[in-house]
Amino acid sequence: MNNTTRGLVALGAVLCAVAAAFTSGFVTPGVAASCPPPPSVEHPFTPWSDSASYVLTNGASFEQGAGGWTLSGGAQIVSGNAPNRLDAAGDSHSLYLPAGSSATSPCTTAPHIVGIVRFFLRNVGALTGALKVQVLVKGRTYDAGTIGAGPSWQPSAMLPSNAPNYSGAVAYQVQLTPVGAGAAFTVDDVYFDPYASK
Repeated sequence: MNNTTRGLVALGAVLCAVAAAFTSGFVTPGVAASCPPPPSVEHPFTPWSDSASYVLTNGASFEQGAGGWTLSGGAQIVSGNAPNRLDAAGDSHSLYLPAGSSATSPCTTAPHIVGIVRFFLRNVGALTGALKVQVLVKGRTYDAGTIGAGPSWQPSAMLPSNAPNYSGAVAYQVQLTPVGAGAAFTVDDVYFDPYASK
């Protein structure tokens, strides 16, 4: 192997390493045609005076591990389950999000689905910490709010994002990121509103 060939091989290795660095943790935008079939409509927040219909985000019960979620920065599945009356009696897991972490769901689609999110959470870190919620759709990211919580499980508020209300089959994803020094949360049963009740 001559010096020119060695140089080209080395350059190729460097370019591969750079490409791997850029794509590590990259979240591919969801496409409706590649999403699992639409989940069944549920009413999980009726005990909190919210009779709206919701669909569970794919993998968001966390009973089968990460279930297609993209986790980074120490986010992981842990023991502990939200007080969701629709959960199976044996459900016992949730998502832990420490400071510096992030979690992005796989895609979810349903007829008339819109970028409104609601889920269960509890604060397990600094009381001043908050959780940033964003909705990903059609390759763009939209804010759905930054919320706090107490040390016990509770439902989040209904979190409408500023994403457009698209027509037809649309794939949505949700991204959760703790913000603030020492922020940490556990999250369970993340839902989107399929707009079926409107």
